[in-house]
Amino acid sequence: MEATPQTDAPEIGLVGRMTRVFYAPGETFASLARKQSTADWLVPMIIGAILAIFIAQQIIPIAMMASPEMRDMPAEQREMMGGEEGAVMVGMVVGMVTAPIATFVMLFAAAALLLLLVKLMGGEGTYSQMMAVYAYSSLIGILKAIVVTPLMVSKETMVIQTGLGILFSDELLQTFAGRFLSMFELFTVWQAIVASMGLAIVGKIAFGKALTGVFVVVIVLVAIDAAASGLSAALGG
Repeated sequence: MEATPQTDAPEIGLVGRMTRVFYAPGETFASLARKQSTADWLVPMIIGAILAIFIAQQIIPIAMMASPEMRDMPAEQREMMGGEEGAVMVGMVVGMVTAPIATFVMLFAAAALLLLLVKLMGGEGTYSQMMAVYAYSSLIGILKAIVVTPLMVSKETMVIQTGLGILFSDELLQTFAGRFLSMFELFTVWQAIVASMGLAIVGKIAFGKALTGVFVVVIVLVAIDAAASGLSAALGG
């Protein structure tokens, strides 16, 4: 069954679209299918970019202190960077600059991928609409950051499990299967479902097709991430 927007539904403003994506995403995307503007993708991404700067400031020191590179850094190199605190400060500045840039790079890449998916499935839509679909669904990721970041800071760790990872032992989490399964957590699945709904409604394709396409992409990306994490750990170890 093809997902189509309700033509007789009341118009929803930008704030309403952003809030409804959490509890009534169908209304958000039906409204988007009827009328779309630059603000639909720009405002959520600006919020995400600002939050990314703040998060980088909070968690980069934790990540750097836990990294093998920092532990194994020669004393001479640390001295050149102003000691351990200086190295952390440099990393923090770099992270605060690159985090918002990465936010928009992800937007452009994800929108292109969503547009490709909808075209392959026989749907319709524009690149700008797919940018908005991703931007609205990314608000789920923003919620995750708001929930997880304080836990990272309080526990002084980069690893906070919000999904299947809580069921696994530390030994299993060191394997590819453990890393792969642990990455399927609440917010990732939630965001994928919301993005699928947006793809279906805006792109005028069946929800089942959209859901399948999005989850195939998610599985591939998670597998790549799990493999890369294992390789990084092996090289660092």
